[in-house]
Amino acid sequence: MSAPDPLEGIPDALLDWHKGALAGDLAVCAEPQPGVDGFPCIHNQAFHDRHRDVLGRTWPLDTEEPLYVAPRVPVIDGTVTLDTSDHGPVTTREPGWCLGHSARTPGYRIDLTHNGAEHTFAFASDTLLVAMLSQDPFVIDPERRRTRLYVEQTGYSASLDPAEVRQLAAALTVHAMHLRTLADQLTTLRAEEGRQ
Repeated sequence: MSAPDPLEGIPDALLDWHKGALAGDLAVCAEPQPGVDGFPCIHNQAFHDRHRDVLGRTWPLDTEEPLYVAPRVPVIDGTVTLDTSDHGPVTTREPGWCLGHSARTPGYRIDLTHNGAEHTFAFASDTLLVAMLSQDPFVIDPERRRTRLYVEQTGYSASLDPAEVRQLAAALTVHAMHLRTLADQLTTLRAEEGRQ
């Protein structure tokens, strides 16, 4: 059985930017992604505050920025054991999309959250919103235990001239396609959760 195509289901407009980046189109940033071959930045050269590939992974413009890595809790046989202040060590299933958990000061069990990769939606040098897969396995409401897309708006505001309004509209169109792709991925994940 072959691995699924990572570009399957990506909207054509995003694929066009990806192909342009690979082909050296001067309108596309095409900055290589550190440690990931074949997935350069797909943003327009004119504006972005972070690089982003066609799959929504982001990285800083300044790759010389130091990375600080907190110790991570190991995943063993698809589960992770996290310390909590109210229930002691708690073992839970670790979704494949979760970025993992740092070995931090214990919190309450109900506050344990699985988070996926952050998707940044930007315009000019401003972030408009961020989104990530999220799951709260110990909340009381069973529906909220299912995987969801966490979305946070940044409160962006600006006075724009006509050309900037058109640029914003174009950026929002691309962001809407990206959000629809995330909704499709979420639908697939939730269907798989229902079979477990």
